[in-house]
Amino acid sequence: MPRFLALEWDAREARIAVARTRGSEMVVEHAFCVDLELRDGQTPAESEVGKRVAAALAARSLGRTETLVAVGRASIELRQLSLPPSPADELPELVRFQALRQFTTINDEWPIDFVPVDAGESESLHVIAAAIAPELVSQIQATCESAELSAKRLILRPFAAASLWHRFDQDRQPPCTLMLDLLAEEADLTVMVDGQVAMMRTVRLSSGQNAEAQSRALLGEIRRTIAAAQNQLSGHRVKRIVMCGDGGEQATLKKLVEDQLSYQVELFDPFGQLQLEGDLAQSKPAYPGRFAPLLGILADEAAGSGHAIDFLHPRKKPAPPNPWRSNGLYIGLGAAVCATLVLLMLMNRANLDSRIAELEIESRGLDKTVEKARKKTDDVNRVEDFLRTDYTWLDEIKQLADTLPPAEDVIFTQVNMIAATNGGQISLDGYTRESSHIEDVQAALRKGGRRVLSKGGQVDERRNDYKWQFKEVVVLEPRSDVTINASAAAPATPEIPSSSASTEASEPAAELEDADADADAAQPEGPAAQQTVPPAEAPSTDNGPVTDNGPLAEGAPLTEGAPAAASEPAATSEPAAENTPAIDAPVTPAVAAPTTDPAPSVSP
Repeated sequence: MPRFLALEWDAREARIAVARTRGSEMVVEHAFCVDLELRDGQTPAESEVGKRVAAALAARSLGRTETLVAVGRASIELRQLSLPPSPADELPELVRFQALRQFTTINDEWPIDFVPVDAGESESLHVIAAAIAPELVSQIQATCESAELSAKRLILRPFAAASLWHRFDQDRQPPCTLMLDLLAEEADLTVMVDGQVAMMRTVRLSSGQNAEAQSRALLGEIRRTIAAAQNQLSGHRVKRIVMCGDGGEQATLKKLVEDQLSYQVELFDPFGQLQLEGDLAQSKPAYPGRFAPLLGILADEAAGSGHAIDFLHPRKKPAPPNPWRSNGLYIGLGAAVCATLVLLMLMNRANLDSRIAELEIESRGLDKTVEKARKKTDDVNRVEDFLRTDYTWLDEIKQLADTLPPAEDVIFTQVNMIAATNGGQISLDGYTRESSHIEDVQAALRKGGRRVLSKGGQVDERRNDYKWQFKEVVVLEPRSDVTINASAAAPATPEIPSSSASTEASEPAAELEDADADADAAQPEGPAAQQTVPPAEAPSTDNGPVTDNGPLAEGAPLTEGAPAAASEPAATSEPAAENTPAIDAPVTPAVAAPTTDPAPSVSP
């Protein structure tokens, strides 16, 4: 009778469940918690966790056994991927390739596992991919070793709890269900569609809150999860809410959800439909809902049905069949073919060496032509990079003056204009008479689809007229319509003649000269190269609403400003990123841009 041990721990406690198989059934023998909190409130070291777990197991006469470890959502990287249709045996490598491109922190050493999800009517494949840091895997294995245990599997916790619920759910066509599992320090919110996990979230619980405050905080998380599920799961709406537990710990939250969200909450006791043995049959743990993931892991392992996500045994491409067992004849035939090919290669080696020598001579004769073409291409690329961020600052100033509120409502104390290789930005510091005028400024700056970063506003008690201080940043996207015909600027690279072609070669001097002339004609000169292109449509981004005491940008100068009618435009330049000059000039709204002084030229 094999015995399995499921283990999970956090900073406050370790939870352990032990079960064995009896025929085709699973019998749960032990389920208990081990306190891990230190007297001074600090988090215990991993070695200390292992020692306390080992002591608790020894007290119950439980020796070394295969250990199934559960890990929470907060400890991994998780993302839903959309993949093109592909055979099942190629899916693991396709998922790893796509995950390495879309995940921001993982590398080739991270274990990556996945589970397919229902894509509805879409032709593409959808999977939930999960990755875990190899350092965390080593840390978990070291903790198990210090507890005299051997980690056999590393399972993602929300999938295990959902598997246990689906195993005992009597609904053959379950609706979209939200499962809530309250743990010691976290709460798992898992959305299931047709019995499969489609979305999961993990929120951290505050240890200092009472039951009422904690329930209200979780109520907001439940609302957000329901809304996210409807947006991300092709219109599926949560129709049922299930809470893991016997109702004692969840009573306050259950009543709050039923009263404010109008859902009929179901309670799911993880021990309710399992066979219990010994003292566990007489007295279950104080918080039975916390053992749902562990019991789900044990049930899947005992049934041999496999686990959705296992970081120690991730899905891999099936190993190819061993050719030595069934293809001996083909191997012998292949060896004979290889010997024949080697003989033919030796017979033709002299001719091939001679031909290679001729081609090397021809290749060296074309090195100068290739280098000249490469240089022309580099010049064209540099000109294009320059033109993409070549903004006409006078036009930008005029647009601001035409769209901003009148000077009676808004004044500006400082305007910084910066251009770089990745775009540009206009930073405006100023004052308004009323707080509502700040919203007018933001709306005017967003015209044309521009992206605006707001630093908020606050009251400047030193001023009596314009007393609302603000700072706004307008992000200018690089121009995307600048293209120079590189084929006209760079001479074509001559092809190396084949073995059947004539060995006579002529220097394409005339073609190179024509290509050089075309390349020079393609270079932008003068004002014609500086074209103002409206930025691409982009959603506006505000860093928070404007409040009375909202923070301004760090280091922003707070200088006195004058009304628009008394302002004189003046421009100063200061160095910016990529050696591109920036214009720092006070600008007042509703005033036409100056026409006497041209904007400073910008060189790449």
